[in-house]
Amino acid sequence: MSVIISCSGKFHAFALAEQLERHGMLNYFYTSYAYQKNTFLRRFVRRVDREIIPTEKIFTNTLLAFPIKLLPGSGFIWLQLYDRWVAGRVKQSNSKIFIGWSGMSLQSIRAAKATGKITIVERGSSHILYQNELLIEEYKKFGIDFSIDKRMIEKELKEYQEADYISIPSTFVKKSFIKYGVAESKLIVNHYGSSVEFAPGKNGKRNDKFTILYLGAITIQKGLVYLFEALNKLDIEDNNYEVWFVGKIHSEMKTTVEKYKKGNWKFLGQKNFYDLPSIITKCDIAVMPSLQDGFGMVINQILACGIPVIATENTGGPDIIDEGINGFIVPIRDPDKIGEKINLLFSDSGLLAKMKEEAAFTVKKNFSWSDYGNRYAIFLNNIINQ
Repeated sequence: MSVIISCSGKFHAFALAEQLERHGMLNYFYTSYAYQKNTFLRRFVRRVDREIIPTEKIFTNTLLAFPIKLLPGSGFIWLQLYDRWVAGRVKQSNSKIFIGWSGMSLQSIRAAKATGKITIVERGSSHILYQNELLIEEYKKFGIDFSIDKRMIEKELKEYQEADYISIPSTFVKKSFIKYGVAESKLIVNHYGSSVEFAPGKNGKRNDKFTILYLGAITIQKGLVYLFEALNKLDIEDNNYEVWFVGKIHSEMKTTVEKYKKGNWKFLGQKNFYDLPSIITKCDIAVMPSLQDGFGMVINQILACGIPVIATENTGGPDIIDEGINGFIVPIRDPDKIGEKINLLFSDSGLLAKMKEEAAFTVKKNFSWSDYGNRYAIFLNNIINQ
């Protein structure tokens, strides 16, 4: 079997390409950037691609790499050009299956279907209409007008309709698609994995204070204001704990950060992907208060390091977290529930120790990238043999 993958950015495309190569299925991988193939561009990025993918199967459009990454306001135009570039190559391929990322694959899907290929669109977030509605409502609370580009919404809706299948990462995302009328039979739920670099620290925790971690971009969508409110109401003396925020503070959140932050909050900035395990393993618990995250791969990564996670129901948390065993699930926009779980784990050291042990075993329960790849390969074999 031969499969084409197309994704202009990083996302989990390289992990998928590596897994399909492992199963002997990968034919072509189209992208706008690949570390292995671009000695000039690699100096401008943090993330090194260590996935094992034959370079002769990777085809890049480096001319689009910079505008796609650096000019988000005109992103639709650049993704259109990228889509057109891939579509031209898809027409010439005798591959059997095309897998393309949402928002950048409509022309490619049409080219693939015109040549008899099975088509799958990868959507890492909730249904775009659900996402748009939720974020418009949330941004209003901050006095910001927000909406996803109408052209992008229209394009994605056509991709959902015209693709044979939609690959999504969580039950939460599945519910959002069903809410907007997509047939359940069209949806492939396949949870993302965790890289082998993420594992419990060999020497145990080396930070004396109870440490709470947030890992990810500091944006409105991530629900940080509700974590901030929870932290400011904890039943814990400030000198008994710290909060580490690892990720870039976006401009939309700078005023809110200044309003809420306390002396025991540490903003560590954006870190190299491969440095994250050494940071995570120094913490006690993590909180992911997202309003909508298709899965939130950091949940897997943090659990793999032996750290329990408090996550909202609008993430992949409900698919990987066993309530009270390796973490907790809380509603979105609920600082009281977040605070309640933090207070509990601070006050009950026995429960915390037990949950850390359980967290470390989580990824071994079908949540590695190999497990993800195995599930995808089984699905692809099944649909090609129907």
